[in-house]
Amino acid sequence: MKLAITKNAKILALFAIACTAVVALTFELTKNRIKQQEQKQLLSTLHAVVPDDIHDNDMSQRCVSINDPLLGTDENQLAYLATQNDAPVAAAITSVAPDGYSGKIFLMVAMHIDGKLGAVRVLKHQETPGLGDKVEERKSDWIFSFDNRSQAELASSRWAVEKDGGMIDQFTGATITPRAVVKAVKNTTTYFEQHKATLFQRENACEVEQ
Repeated sequence: MKLAITKNAKILALFAIACTAVVALTFELTKNRIKQQEQKQLLSTLHAVVPDDIHDNDMSQRCVSINDPLLGTDENQLAYLATQNDAPVAAAITSVAPDGYSGKIFLMVAMHIDGKLGAVRVLKHQETPGLGDKVEERKSDWIFSFDNRSQAELASSRWAVEKDGGMIDQFTGATITPRAVVKAVKNTTTYFEQHKATLFQRENACEVEQ
């Protein structure tokens, strides 16, 4: 009987080891796949907000870690830097609209060195389907209303949604979501204007793959 118990214990131990190995292998394979997908999405977003023809560097491999209340979170964010012949051209900054209808709205805001707003994209959100989710480019063209806004427009007291007397359209039946995004975009552009003189001099925080 002791032999049977010992044999069963060994079988169980081997089974546990095998299961652990399978789980570990699955995790590694999934982790790499997720990382590849995230990198693909990052490249797609960077290409969308900063045109390839205005810079000659790989923005995904040139970024700095930043932290400021204007970015809507106490967590570190990233500024991806675009240069032409090593001269600063633009920055694509990740930031957060903390006061969306259903929670935080994660953004990427592209600013040109001359103070012009290039473009904005929503990276992640939990807004209401059919209403607040119109911040997504695949749901509506609203997010494109930020494209190529001038420095004067950004500084205007009318940088707000129409319901608040501003120049930016809101969605039918939804004001909280666009209001949160408009505010976050303004705050992000303000951060850039305050720090652009030193932003391009900071140490690279992106992993450079060999």
